[in-house]
Amino acid sequence: RDEYHVPLLPPGIAAVVGSFGELFFPVLLVLGLGGRVAPLGLFAVNLMAVISYANVLLAEGFEAALAQHVLWGYMLVLIGVFGQGALSADRLLARPLGATRPW
Repeated sequence: RDEYHVPLLPPGIAAVVGSFGELFFPVLLVLGLGGRVAPLGLFAVNLMAVISYANVLLAEGFEAALAQHVLWGYMLVLIGVFGQGALSADRLLARPLGATRPW
């Protein structure tokens, strides 16, 4: 409850929202659905983890842990900006509907 306090949310809500984000958005990303929503949601979860664990991640000796969060954030931004690619379910579902670019 108090060890890794999320600064913006009460602990009960933070647990539910964080669990939802960590379980729902990766599934969308793997399935190729929600090409812009999934990376944005995961980026928010990653950012909240960095903010919540700042006392650990910004401490001396934990540079590699912070670098992992920066790397994950960078990769999620790239997916969010450029999309998931031609083999994503979003793109494959949009073709029969006649859309040239679904987003």
